[in-house]
Amino acid sequence: MTLAEAIVRAKAGEQDGFICLFWHTVPHVWLAAAMLGCFKPGEAVVQIYRDAMASLDSLRSPSDLRVWIGARAYAVLLRQEEREGTEIPSLSDAAQAAYSLMGKLPRLERLALLVLCGEGCSAPQASEILSQQEIEIKRALRRARQQLSEQMKQAYPAVSCNMNGLIALLAQMRTEQTEADKAQLQEMLCCVQTGEAYTQPETAEQPITADHADIEDKSEEKSGFFHKLFRSHRFG
Repeated sequence: MTLAEAIVRAKAGEQDGFICLFWHTVPHVWLAAAMLGCFKPGEAVVQIYRDAMASLDSLRSPSDLRVWIGARAYAVLLRQEEREGTEIPSLSDAAQAAYSLMGKLPRLERLALLVLCGEGCSAPQASEILSQQEIEIKRALRRARQQLSEQMKQAYPAVSCNMNGLIALLAQMRTEQTEADKAQLQEMLCCVQTGEAYTQPETAEQPITADHADIEDKSEEKSGFFHKLFRSHRFG
């Protein structure tokens, strides 16, 4: 089913159309919830897609989809209380290090990465989604790239933090996170469709770090990089 067909079917009340739109967009929303440290990410996702289902008439075409769902998603996610994030299973060491570093950037820098690199939005689209001036978003992305490049090159000099490199890293994060949490996302979709309340799983909060013993070993091997990288400090 194409996105254009999914939009038509979803507007007609056919569930398969809405399900197609959900699975096309939720990997982006779910990664944003993790990167922004949302306290109750599952409840946020359910709210986002209930709002989306109720406003399908405002979605005109596939070219509008990123801004249409993005504006709704970030309006909800940015109201969430922040917490420390958790690891994404199966990420490579380099991608996990990048994910940890991204999570420690100031919020506007994280948003610029997510929307411009992760979503593939243009600066005008990002401005519309985030209600921020284009120049501020571009500057935030430049700061984010500089910080990531400076810190990543110490341990992973082969990892590029140019636009293409960041796009690839964020795509890997989305893929691995969606695969790991597929059952949980399916439950969220069911709650959106049925109107039932979503219950956030009771899990212990963990910082976005590797095992402490593993960190110490790597810090010795990588000239102190991991020791500095994984010192506990809150999101910006």
